[in-house]
Amino acid sequence: MESKLEIERQYSTSAKAQFRAAEGEVRLQRRLRLGEEVIRAILLFCGVVSIFTTIGIIYVLTTESARFLNARAWVFSKAPVVAETSTATLEQTIPVGENVLVVNFDSETIPFADRQLIQINDEIMRIESRTRRTLTVQRAQEGTAAGVHNANAEVFIVNEVQVKPTAPVGINDTQVQIPAYAAAEFAVNDLILIGQEVMRITAISETALTVERGLENSPIREIPISETINYADHPGFIEFFTTTNWQPSVGEFGVLPLVTSTLMTSIVALFVAIPMGLGAAIYLSEYAPPNVRNTLKPILEVLAGVPTVVYGFFALTFMTPLLKAIFGDQVQSFNMLSAGLVVGILITPLISSMCEDAISAVPRALREASYGLGATKFETTIKVVLPAALSGVLAAIIVATSRAVGETMVVALAAGQGPNFTFNLFQSAETMTGHIARISSGDISQTNIAYDSIFAIGMLLFVLTLVLNLISSYVSERLRERY
Repeated sequence: MESKLEIERQYSTSAKAQFRAAEGEVRLQRRLRLGEEVIRAILLFCGVVSIFTTIGIIYVLTTESARFLNARAWVFSKAPVVAETSTATLEQTIPVGENVLVVNFDSETIPFADRQLIQINDEIMRIESRTRRTLTVQRAQEGTAAGVHNANAEVFIVNEVQVKPTAPVGINDTQVQIPAYAAAEFAVNDLILIGQEVMRITAISETALTVERGLENSPIREIPISETINYADHPGFIEFFTTTNWQPSVGEFGVLPLVTSTLMTSIVALFVAIPMGLGAAIYLSEYAPPNVRNTLKPILEVLAGVPTVVYGFFALTFMTPLLKAIFGDQVQSFNMLSAGLVVGILITPLISSMCEDAISAVPRALREASYGLGATKFETTIKVVLPAALSGVLAAIIVATSRAVGETMVVALAAGQGPNFTFNLFQSAETMTGHIARISSGDISQTNIAYDSIFAIGMLLFVLTLVLNLISSYVSERLRERY
């Protein structure tokens, strides 16, 4: 007689065999109902649409950015013409490496302007900024060499004059007469545009350009001396990331002013939002009574729902006057500090909500263990809870950084309009998003290179936020605590 244990073993083996035999036919999960099938189809459709939308955005940004980098800006050719009489004199000797000049002049008004060219001896310089008697300059401009300039050396104003033909150009002419001082502005194989006609320079003499006419199906016609000679300028990839002037319509393609102002306002925003958001999250999750928490958390979430244009006008009409009252007239009406502070207020609810979720997810057992070892509530929060929630906290900060970098309306209204390469938070400067908003909403033609440039800026912005999101995912996975 078989034992009870043997009978149970045989029964178990037989049941498993029957289950395996019927496994292909029997499903434990019930069949989806019609409504569930519809919901699944809608979710699948939404997922496919989002994927193809992302691919489409990347495609458009990539192709239009490539189009911008291959575009051509027709820029007025300008040759330097030195004034016959000096405007000022140097107060002290200037060595080769010095870029700050102190000058003396007799005029009641300041004779110099930003971006103006000046000449001392044989060296041409460009003024970056100036006060009444102090000039900060870029040395060795227009192909000249930097040198030592003694005290009392004369300072001449250099005017940049648009180059025009010195004689009419007939239909059959292949030479364009130019002023002698302008020959250095051109190079063989350069494309030039006079009126509506595109030409290629094949040779250059002291007073004339030999050209190939009627390129790109442009009309050949008689050219009067009133027409300006323009040259083709292309936005180089290296120039795009290394130079500090951004005016595509006149051939200046340095995106750094837009990037630095974007980063400056974002850094200010993070200095505001991180302590406020993290402090609010710690209070709500660790210290606030349930009734207080249930009251404050919806208030913070309401802040996240306020339209950003309202924040922009708040920065313009409240924050900027407040900063002027504190710091004086050095604060411009549009400035990066005001915009950064208000963007910080805007992203505080984001950091607070994400950090509060990360802190609340820390198991209660860790807190109880800390209390059991004699730690206070504050010590438990700082030394146990926060380290355990570190991945979520860092991810919240990085996501908030992406949000600050991508903010548009606040910076468009409060930071200023017009690229300005400066690290002075009290000054006006345009961000990448603000520039895109200004150009796309203006009257610029879609064939203009300035319009094409916003796609290159958009691509740079997309890559920047993508990198921040990838870092957020990596940090979350790397530092995540598993319980």
